[in-house]
Amino acid sequence: MADNEQDDPGGGGGAAGGSALKKYGPLAAIVLLAQVVLAWVVIQVTISDKVGPAESEEALLPEIQEQMESGDTGESGALPFYLKRPESLGKITANPAGTNASRFVVIGVELGLVGQNADGEDLKPSEIEVDAPAMLLIDANIGKMQAVILKILGKKYIDQYESEMDDMGEEIRRELNSQVFQKIEWDDDGKKQIEVAEVVFTKKIIQ
Repeated sequence: MADNEQDDPGGGGGAAGGSALKKYGPLAAIVLLAQVVLAWVVIQVTISDKVGPAESEEALLPEIQEQMESGDTGESGALPFYLKRPESLGKITANPAGTNASRFVVIGVELGLVGQNADGEDLKPSEIEVDAPAMLLIDANIGKMQAVILKILGKKYIDQYESEMDDMGEEIRRELNSQVFQKIEWDDDGKKQIEVAEVVFTKKIIQ
């Protein structure tokens, strides 16, 4: 009897423990699930904040790509009229600086011309090409253009002809406009204008 009485209290305690687990176990599971959901929401919000701008930039990529393919960059995509004067501008010989005239370069140049008529409208390349009065004025000033180009070429060193041709072309463009094209009276009213938009080197020989 004594042994049975000792066993009964222990058995009763086990039953009480099982009842507590059954009672509070689902509640604990719900709390744990709520914490997991809350953590997931916080992570999603944080990630979206960080990747939002990048996703916005990616959304713009198709539009930018479409503009590049269509040539719509905010400026006219038309090429200028390329003035070819091989007998005068196609073979310009100069002595580079620092060579004591012991070396020379031969440079070929074409001028990309753009312009506006008296009404302020852009001239098409074909319109410049067939503009006989404008071509006469240009040819009348070819000698001055040669002199401007030759002076610039003579100030450059040999290594500049290897690595700075783009800069040289831009300098020639600016000087031709300021010293020649902007001084030519293209029409009686002074409203028409033709200028150099690009200098293209068609030949480069260094000796």
